[in-house]
Amino acid sequence: MGHKRWATNRQMKYEGGFQGRTNKLVDGCYSFWQGGAFPLLHMALSKQDSVSENPVSCSKWMFNQGALQEYILACCQYHSGGLIDKPGKSTDYYHTMYCLSGLSVAQHFTSGHHESDHIIGHKDNELKLTHPVFNICVDKALQASQYFRNCPSGDQSMFTD
Repeated sequence: MGHKRWATNRQMKYEGGFQGRTNKLVDGCYSFWQGGAFPLLHMALSKQDSVSENPVSCSKWMFNQGALQEYILACCQYHSGGLIDKPGKSTDYYHTMYCLSGLSVAQHFTSGHHESDHIIGHKDNELKLTHPVFNICVDKALQASQYFRNCPSGDQSMFTD
């Protein structure tokens, strides 16, 4: 699958973070933009498992989860708070959010009935599991899904005070 090869080649071996496209520098926000694609790729590939010569893992994503965590924790933390795209840059909400979301993806593996956590450093580094499509905590995505499932068709109450 071409997507798998392209995505796995976006993680840089030296830095451990992801680049957005070929011949570009690593950027912290791609921790989620690229890293968040792996749960989706994993799900698609695991459905093809019965015909595949290369089955997907039941314990880890198809990228170096430890290296991504090390990049975020060592290179993307700003001295006065927040997260950045790379050393030497200023902090902003955009990069803070996507670095944290990418860190969560790198920490937690879930596939069907298989789950495993891989936390670098102190246990306080652990974040809640982030939904790879909605980029919010999985429990909040499930709550929102349940809410909308229970809404009558055409209900506009969510758009009023």
